[in-house]
Amino acid sequence: MPSSVAWRIARRELRGGLRGFRVFLACLAIGVAAIAAAGLLNASVRAGLEADARALLGGDLRLRLVHRPASEAQLAWMQQRAQVVPAVTMRAMARGGADGRALVELKAVEPGAYPLYGALDLEPPSADDDPFRLRDGRWGAAAEPGLLARLGLEVGDVVRVGEAQMELRALIRHEPDRVATALTLGPRLMVAPAALAATGLVQPGSLIHYHYLLRLPPGASVPAFVEALNAAFPDAGWRVRTTEQAAPGLERFMDNITVFLTLVGLTALLVGGIGVANAVRSFVEGRVETIATLKCLGAGGGLVFRVYLLQIGVLALAGVALGLLAGLALPPLAVAALGGMLPVPVKLGLHPGPLLLAGAFGLLVALAFGLWPLARAGRVSPAALFRSPSVEPGGRPGAAVLAMVAAAGLALAVLTVATAENRTIAVWFVGGAVVSLALFRATAVGVRRLARAGSAWLASRRPRPALRLGLGGLHRPGAPTASVVLSLGLGLTVLVAVALIEGNLSRQLYERLPEEAPTFFFLDSQRDQGAALGAPP
Repeated sequence: MPSSVAWRIARRELRGGLRGFRVFLACLAIGVAAIAAAGLLNASVRAGLEADARALLGGDLRLRLVHRPASEAQLAWMQQRAQVVPAVTMRAMARGGADGRALVELKAVEPGAYPLYGALDLEPPSADDDPFRLRDGRWGAAAEPGLLARLGLEVGDVVRVGEAQMELRALIRHEPDRVATALTLGPRLMVAPAALAATGLVQPGSLIHYHYLLRLPPGASVPAFVEALNAAFPDAGWRVRTTEQAAPGLERFMDNITVFLTLVGLTALLVGGIGVANAVRSFVEGRVETIATLKCLGAGGGLVFRVYLLQIGVLALAGVALGLLAGLALPPLAVAALGGMLPVPVKLGLHPGPLLLAGAFGLLVALAFGLWPLARAGRVSPAALFRSPSVEPGGRPGAAVLAMVAAAGLALAVLTVATAENRTIAVWFVGGAVVSLALFRATAVGVRRLARAGSAWLASRRPRPALRLGLGGLHRPGAPTASVVLSLGLGLTVLVAVALIEGNLSRQLYERLPEEAPTFFFLDSQRDQGAALGAPP
């Protein structure tokens, strides 16, 4: 019979509604929603990074030197080919208030030239062109609110850094290239270059970073500029960063979060795959009389299989569609919940890549777990009309169905590894999933065999009807022993894994800390300074 006949029969049966398939739809929708939401959130953050990459980096590219500034020749070469804005950063101790001290990230910039991209948002906005200039014997400074909170200060108060006194004239509400800083140990304190020199902290051996923010002419190629720069100064020793590495720390964080959430979604799909298999199995058992009637009317096993494969395919598409819709709704809710915690604006949008990936995972799981029980439909005998409809067709599926199941499982594993940011974790996840499924399947087989042996042993001794019936229910034909063991085993495995991860993180944070953790620590201390550092205040 032509395939149009199979579709016509399948369409007519679907008119009966989705009774019995709520679990099927829920299992697919939850896993697909988790994977889609994780991918969409990552893509939205990356879109925000790409849109504001120049502002986040501070320029078209950023050069950094440690301990020493660029030479006059190097600076002249760059200034001939680009607009250059220098910035100097270091860590220092700020003192103010009632003998308060706080570690700060000190940054010296030229107010008229910085920033090249974006805007430095100060509060209150300064009417002065140079809020950092020397006035009444004190340099001006701007600080993040955290510094004022730590020292108990307000705008207009004075802090001391090294040998220089600085007046806090504004709060830093937004520093465009702040996210480009790899590691921060304190709040930002921004001053003029002359104020940094007045602190007396610029000494040989001081840990100082010299940054050079470059803005290239329109149409200039960043890779070509970097190549020419390295050719002109091969031994400069600077670190070059382009807009592609505007916020590497944030990108790594989002990639790790995406990997974690994607694997959680896949775990939900795998656990739900057992629910898919059970739903398909119950569906086929409920259609035994219909299938037997079709067989009596001349339908072959292949046609029957195609009829119910089409039905399962339509329902799988519906479950995936529900999951994708839920996945589309979750990122805006997550962004609203996070508020201003993310350091970059999130560009929410319809990103097709994560949606296609989540949909592919859902369909592959439906195929991998649904084909085996669906193959039972083709093995229903017309004699089932004259027997109990609860009699379940047995035996293994044919070679074609087994090949399709293996292909779907292999495609699911390959897709998991190929699309993961961290493929090592993905490989371990796939291996763990395969071992877990095999282990729990073997456990189910063992339980059935033990139940059969126990029933036989009880039959030869004093009869215990309740115990014999209970053991018989575990190994009888059609018993759900395998699916129950798989479902409970995988579910408990996920819960135990989450509990262990949480426990290990807690131990790392609390148990490994010394009982008396230091409040401060000093870097680059010399031998002759040990006595002074150990002296009581």
